[in-house]
Amino acid sequence: MNGLRVHFSSRAVQAIWAIGLGGWLLRLWAVLDYRPTCDEASDDCYRLAGDAFYHHHQADLINQGHWYVNPLEYVFNDGYLIDSAGDPPLYALYLAGWSRLGADGVTDHRVVSTLCGFAMVVLIGLLARRLAGGTAGVVAAAIAAVHPLLWINDIMLLSEGFYQPIVVVVLWTAYDWVERPDRRRVAVLGAAIAIATLTRAEAIALYGFLVLPLVWWGSRLELGERVRQTLVCGLVGLAVMAPWLIWNQTRFEKPVTISAVTGTVLMAGACDEAWSGERMGFWDDCFEARGLYEEYEATFPGVSLDPPDRVPYDESVRDEFNREKAFDYYLDNWTRFPKVAVARIGRSLEFFRVGHTLRMNYQLEGRWEEPSTIGLGMYYALVPLTIVGGFVLHRARRRLTPLVAMWPMIMFASATTFGLTRYRVPVDIAMVIMAGAAVAWIIERLRTDPRTADSVEPPEPVEAAP
Repeated sequence: MNGLRVHFSSRAVQAIWAIGLGGWLLRLWAVLDYRPTCDEASDDCYRLAGDAFYHHHQADLINQGHWYVNPLEYVFNDGYLIDSAGDPPLYALYLAGWSRLGADGVTDHRVVSTLCGFAMVVLIGLLARRLAGGTAGVVAAAIAAVHPLLWINDIMLLSEGFYQPIVVVVLWTAYDWVERPDRRRVAVLGAAIAIATLTRAEAIALYGFLVLPLVWWGSRLELGERVRQTLVCGLVGLAVMAPWLIWNQTRFEKPVTISAVTGTVLMAGACDEAWSGERMGFWDDCFEARGLYEEYEATFPGVSLDPPDRVPYDESVRDEFNREKAFDYYLDNWTRFPKVAVARIGRSLEFFRVGHTLRMNYQLEGRWEEPSTIGLGMYYALVPLTIVGGFVLHRARRRLTPLVAMWPMIMFASATTFGLTRYRVPVDIAMVIMAGAAVAWIIERLRTDPRTADSVEPPEPVEAAP
């Protein structure tokens, strides 16, 4: 009960919850009015396509009892059922739960995805408050509520929308461990990272970029305890992911772990068109660019035919073909890879080919021009505040490792695949939290100025975290 009072009693917490409600209403407006669902492609509405098509239809298939089958084959090939692990399982499972309750339309799924945005805003506010005080929490929640690069994922049915609050939970559990570095808390951290991985596969890198520096650098634990806690974290994470990992080994011809499309993703960035020129660091149709469709068709006869004549093949077998072709290109061009990797990271962090990435966001990724442009402006505005916030948290003796770990994770994911703005979601979340700390520090400086001290109320005390 004391913990509940901490999270509901103070003025700052009440403000954070109110801002969360406002952020949710903004997302609802975006779904129902700003970009309502439509059947034809248009700049003024939302049409189901790409990853969102996969998530929506797979959720409805799960609701019908067809667990994790390929929705593209089902919809376009006369209801053909074939196993699929095109994405980690949790976002489709979340949508399927709502489908089970009758909310099974495209707009229904978009609306229930806005609840993830509400959770993210509140959690960001509470975490920022925990790290830097009530003002920081309110400011961070307000930024998260309106930041287009965050709310757009909810209304587009992208797994990043479901991933966002989970990232904040990972950060929260990491700071729990910082305050009391015991095995129970490191186990919870391992479980949280596993849940994030079952939503976005690149989160598995947090075991290396977050857990290892957290436990091994700057820790007062003895060597043996560091080893034990590292093992506990990893084993708990493995246990959480085990049902999905084991099931995948039983239903595909080739080994599959988190996803069965690793080769497909690698292949999208494995051609000259994605390694040079205007699209350097981005993705392209590398099958077409490299003239591989004929060989693909020869390897999998009938795979390109129209229904009902199309021949479906095991997803893992097709992905092995893609993976081998991608690796062939990488091996033939390995001396050029460092430059391309930097370009990919530059794409994700918005310091390389910014204009082209912006155009691709709304022309190809379907993220619309206004939110993409405003979101880019907000990102740049947050950069100096993030730096200041880092110094503020460091001076307050708050460990920065959990927040800073988001950068190498995204850099690694981008360097090994290609650069996309939406890959940067964990970094955007860390930036919002650090910016909240910076703004709170600036406000506090103004409050302590003798010329303004009488006109501003004193800062609100922060209760201890439960």
